[in-house]
Amino acid sequence: MSVSGSSIKARRFLIRLLTVACLVGVGFLTYHLGKEFEVIIDNAPVSVSGVRYEAMPYGRIFIDGDTKGFDMWAGDRVIKKMAGKNHKLTVKVLNEDDSVLKTIEREITLDFNPKAEMLSVSAIIAESSGILTPNPFYSEPVFVPDASPVPSPKEDAPDDIFGGM
Repeated sequence: MSVSGSSIKARRFLIRLLTVACLVGVGFLTYHLGKEFEVIIDNAPVSVSGVRYEAMPYGRIFIDGDTKGFDMWAGDRVIKKMAGKNHKLTVKVLNEDDSVLKTIEREITLDFNPKAEMLSVSAIIAESSGILTPNPFYSEPVFVPDASPVPSPKEDAPDDIFGGM
């Protein structure tokens, strides 16, 4: 009876261990799928890899098949929240009378630091391979060491700081 009892305990332990491992895996998966990023979308003239791209004069941008989208003019910069890492951006370049001049769809993966880099609408319209530009308002955090400790008073220094006055 003791042999079968220990094998049952071992199976229960293994099942519990696998259950905990699955729950941890599901936790990591939901964290990565649901993580929200604040992405800066920039519509300004930009140089990427030495090539200059002009800003889109006027257009509408749709994120992940959103039906409403948002308008952008030349020089605009917008911050949008995006949940997850993979997204589809649709840029429609419009005329003043809202007729569509050009439509560009681009799959993007948020595998960059969205605080340090921006998505460039100008590069997306030109169908450039590099669509990221540095954020001019971001600076890397700098480590500042603690102030050096105050030196202890030397033994030969006088106790009276005024020199016996």
